[in-house]
Amino acid sequence: MNIFPALIKREFLDGQNGYLRVPVILAALSIFLVIVSTIGFGATIEFDGVFDDHEIQNLGQALDEAAASRRGETELPAAVTLSYWVMGGISWVALPFVVFFTLLSALYEERRDRSILFWKSMPVDDWQEVLVKFATPVFLAPVIFLAIAIASQLIVALFLSIVVLFQGGPVLELWPLASMIGTWFYFATLYLTMTLWVLPVLAWVLFVSAYASRLPIMWALMPPAIIAAVEGILFETTTFLRWIGIQLGGWQVYAYDSIHADIDGPADFLALIFGGLQGVALSYSLGSIQFWVGLVIAAAFLYGSIELRKRAS
Repeated sequence: MNIFPALIKREFLDGQNGYLRVPVILAALSIFLVIVSTIGFGATIEFDGVFDDHEIQNLGQALDEAAASRRGETELPAAVTLSYWVMGGISWVALPFVVFFTLLSALYEERRDRSILFWKSMPVDDWQEVLVKFATPVFLAPVIFLAIAIASQLIVALFLSIVVLFQGGPVLELWPLASMIGTWFYFATLYLTMTLWVLPVLAWVLFVSAYASRLPIMWALMPPAIIAAVEGILFETTTFLRWIGIQLGGWQVYAYDSIHADIDGPADFLALIFGGLQGVALSYSLGSIQFWVGLVIAAAFLYGSIELRKRAS
């Protein structure tokens, strides 16, 4: 039996509240809000260049007017696609918290409840345990969240299709599949690049989980805060904080600095996304020294976590 699938399954079952129930509940809440807002739909809606002085009574009529407008052919599919992301976006708010607190408790809890003694008696190496405890929240959890987000988008599209069908509207306008599938792949590739940048921070959290005897959240936050404070007092600089900020997403400011897009609607935004932003992000990352230094630091923290777990009892 391959040990890694078994370990990943164990981690998923142990953390299924965060990995599965939280995004499902939030997605269900989003769907419920969509249903409620659709039932109450009927107020006058005006969009520049899409609806011009038309009284919109229901969603079907709104779609009909949008499709027939001068910009409807290009703007409507993009607007519908982005609307689905907004409708299902609430579940993504929980993902950073799930990843952070899962890593923070991954190696701490097994020492606190002494279950580490049982797991050490199993034919599993410490490096396998540590890598699985790191990879499951960092890489598997986002896949689950994305799958639930896609499912919620399809459910919303199906519900709205039924509503629009009864209202006599253009149902097919609710299914811009090319745009929808394109955004799914774009988000997956962008998240992977962002994850590689933030790996040193995530590996630090797991390292804290391996050595903290109590209050791991304090140990995770206090050392960086002290380093930043000492640097500010002694040198009056913020190099360390800027480094953390770049790793957490600030790198995108530099990666996309050469892109000067004129966005005048949803279609322009999607055109920008499909125009190679993933390639720009990836090429910038591969050419950045800080990116590679971050990966080395992440590897060092993971190695430290493995060594600490070997010595834990």
